[in-house]
Amino acid sequence: MALLRSTQPFPGTTLGLWHIAEPETFFKEALPLSIAEAQEMTDMQQKRRLEWLSSRWLLHKITGSTHRLPLAKDAFSKPFFLDQPDLYCSLSHSQGVVGALISAQNCGCDIQVLVEKMPRLASKFLGEAEFDFVAKFPESVRFELYHLYWTAKESLYKTYGLKALDFRKNIFVEDVEWDGQTGKANGVIEKNDFWHNYQLRFGKLELETGALIWAVCL
Repeated sequence: MALLRSTQPFPGTTLGLWHIAEPETFFKEALPLSIAEAQEMTDMQQKRRLEWLSSRWLLHKITGSTHRLPLAKDAFSKPFFLDQPDLYCSLSHSQGVVGALISAQNCGCDIQVLVEKMPRLASKFLGEAEFDFVAKFPESVRFELYHLYWTAKESLYKTYGLKALDFRKNIFVEDVEWDGQTGKANGVIEKNDFWHNYQLRFGKLELETGALIWAVCL
């Protein structure tokens, strides 16, 4: 596995990005699993198992802990550390790259390798005001912004943690600043009587086969 980046997008927050190079056996030998985790892997296809194992291996590495902190999932499948409730985490994967985030606050992260189909999917997750904002830019910038909005909304969804959100009607990304390499924005989740404002940070990472956009939400 090759380290792509380790960064601190917010104080008390660490994001790690890795490219998967090792076989599944490496992670099985290096990563002690709980009974529940081993059962969860049972029905996974090989590619998904490798992403699942490597992302948790990376999460363990960025904690800096000598022994792996026990990891579990809540009723909505959000991962958390069983023995350290003051440390939050989030995981993501995209086309052979995995991301892991730890933070002293509730958090979410998402990564996405740039793919040609993203503009065609934008109507499924962008609201009218967001479409209008993206339309102001040249086509090459719009292409990146579609990915930025997608990762932003995915990270907001993970931070919220309760699922059942419509990306167009409940999740909003505002005041976007993006220079082509790094950026920030405000995120808002509105659903029924719930309203909350979030902070977002973004980055772009060049890969041998293209590029990747990452987003972190607090």
